[in-house]
Amino acid sequence: MVVDFHCHSDHSDGTDPVTIVVEKAHEKAISVLSITDHDTLSGQKDAAELSSKMGIAYVKGVEIGCDFHETLDILGYGMVSTEDSIEKHLEQIRLKRNLRNTRILYKLRSLGIDITDEELESSFPGESLGRPHIASLIVKKGYAESNEDAFERFIGKYGIAYIEKERLSIKSAIELILSAKGIPVLAHPISMMLNREDTVEMIKRMMSYGLRGIEVFYKVYDLETRNELLQISEDLGCLHREAATTMESTKRIWSWA
Repeated sequence: MVVDFHCHSDHSDGTDPVTIVVEKAHEKAISVLSITDHDTLSGQKDAAELSSKMGIAYVKGVEIGCDFHETLDILGYGMVSTEDSIEKHLEQIRLKRNLRNTRILYKLRSLGIDITDEELESSFPGESLGRPHIASLIVKKGYAESNEDAFERFIGKYGIAYIEKERLSIKSAIELILSAKGIPVLAHPISMMLNREDTVEMIKRMMSYGLRGIEVFYKVYDLETRNELLQISEDLGCLHREAATTMESTKRIWSWA
């Protein structure tokens, strides 16, 4: 069974609309799909409907960035959305990100890079806007040669127009997913930039908050890294590739990857 539980559409920082993401999944014979856009569930309904038409089992997904000195994201799967739970909180996260966008654009304009909030919104209507969209406009207007160049020089962590993102605590992100009856999973554990011992201790800490699994088969991880993470997940009793769980949202058994 081929699955993809971590991909993004243009509702956050992906390049393809939901339709294309699902079509590509179908072309690759993916059996179970989850689009995990950052801080938004806006593309989930379309993704589920399109997947169903193409014979792909779909699991509702999201990725939430957490307050940490390096990258630490929590994936959520199978949430039951209600106005009083995850949707409302994700909206607040997006509002904070929009404020960050405004501050970044203000700083860019002070440096002579003329991009307005209105221009950003009109260029990417209906999307959950963030730095990748700003980078695209920087390139489009000739201020950088590529998105990578835009990040390195202007809006990346060490760029001259960088503004720190306000994030949820790790505990709050996990509890938010659990409040919507979802399964919280640590995304790309190596991005925490910890040694093995500290990685294990951090995962244990997150499990005490309700973390259920860790991502083992991330796209850039080599076989040695995957095997190491798989061993950690087995030692700690996390969900992993060999485990299976029943997702209430899909009413079927699927393998974690």
